[in-house]
Amino acid sequence: MAKHYAASRLTAGNFLFPDRVIVADEGIHFIKNRFFGSDEEIITYGKIAAVKLNSGIFFANLTVETMGSSQPIFINGLPKNDAQEIKEAIQRYQTKD
Repeated sequence: MAKHYAASRLTAGNFLFPDRVIVADEGIHFIKNRFFGSDEEIITYGKIAAVKLNSGIFFANLTVETMGSSQPIFINGLPKNDAQEIKEAIQRYQTKD
């Protein structure tokens, strides 16, 4: 079952097009919308090397580093509870395999 998360519109870079994260059985989907189209990246759980969570008072930044990829995925402005849920879901899926 896939679960959808979105960054807060109150945070930098997310006012018009908030970043979205979908935690699904096959992997993590990162979606960055823009005026003309969007960028989507799907990372399987086996390819995730590290997950970093940087929390503030209300919001958190999530960084997902992958094996073999040139740049980590960075999602800013997630509600703290959502960011923690995503991190825990990744850890659960990685221990399943």
